[in-house]
Amino acid sequence: MNVSANLKTVDNGVNVEALLEAREALSEMPAAAEFTWRASCEWMGGVHSRSTVEGFFGLGEEKAHKQPFVFEADHPAEFAASDFGATPVEMVLSALASCLTAGVASVAQNRGIQLRSVKATVEGDMSLYGILGIDADVRNGFRTIRVNFEIDADASEEEIAAVVAQSQKRSAVFDIVTNPGNVKVAVV
Repeated sequence: MNVSANLKTVDNGVNVEALLEAREALSEMPAAAEFTWRASCEWMGGVHSRSTVEGFFGLGEEKAHKQPFVFEADHPAEFAASDFGATPVEMVLSALASCLTAGVASVAQNRGIQLRSVKATVEGDMSLYGILGIDADVRNGFRTIRVNFEIDADASEEEIAAVVAQSQKRSAVFDIVTNPGNVKVAVV
């Protein structure tokens, strides 16, 4: 019996072989696995700011993206602002959705599941009472975040749920949002 004839060939655009090779190589070189990600942010006026992401440190040396990426942040008119960009909290939700969606594609590829479509909708609930100083007992951040996936794939509901669970388990942004590390703020 030809075993290779029974294997499903899928293409979700993820090079799992390269990722697995990197995992193996980095497990033997822990220092190379240490990355420092960077963003710089410039105040544009009012509550509008522009962040740029370009360089990072990884694999033991300075690296750079193929091009700088720029993100505009602002607040809507309801906050007496100019609405030149998404709010920072919307960017956090977008980052969470993007990280989990990338994980779904990667895990599905590794498990031989062909994806046809993936859509994540993320909502976060918060009260402005904390941010505006109305009530010191109300937190400034989200009290609840909901992530809902719509996934069309050549897989059962149980297999899709397992892919999403594995994506959540390995998501850096999910970890950042649910288990924040130390944040140090300084004026230099």
